[in-house]
Amino acid sequence: MKPTEKADMKYTNQRVEILAFLREHDGHPTVDEVYDGVRKKLTRISKATVYKNLRFLTEKGLLEEVNVKGVSRFEANFIPHHHLICRECGRMEDFDSEQLLDYSMKIAEEIEGFTIVSTSTNFYGICKMCEASKKPKEFKEPKESKEPKESEET
Repeated sequence: MKPTEKADMKYTNQRVEILAFLREHDGHPTVDEVYDGVRKKLTRISKATVYKNLRFLTEKGLLEEVNVKGVSRFEANFIPHHHLICRECGRMEDFDSEQLLDYSMKIAEEIEGFTIVSTSTNFYGICKMCEASKKPKEFKEPKESKEPKESEET
């Protein structure tokens, strides 16, 4: 069943705005980022309401939650894809690969007693921005001590 077919829920104003925000914005926002975005239209919404609705929409299959470095991130992208995740800053990007998807599903078909409905792979590494900020440290010669040597004291 597609996420759009799951209509066994009440579409409140808050849920509609949360879904709209996630569908309109690329990336994988945190609860705080969703709250900041939705609050621009629904000024009286609380962070607790955003959090509860993100949980609810995830349980209903309308959102996917990905945990990165202990932080929940959400997306409404149901096109099969994988993720590139930076170990330094936690930045996450979608990564599409038909070959990897086909290979994953081929392996899944061989698993007995378990029906795989989707697959996702996370690649962990260091993003370009973090890599660029890691400039090699320059070697510095040790400075000579300013203290007088034994021969200079006498």
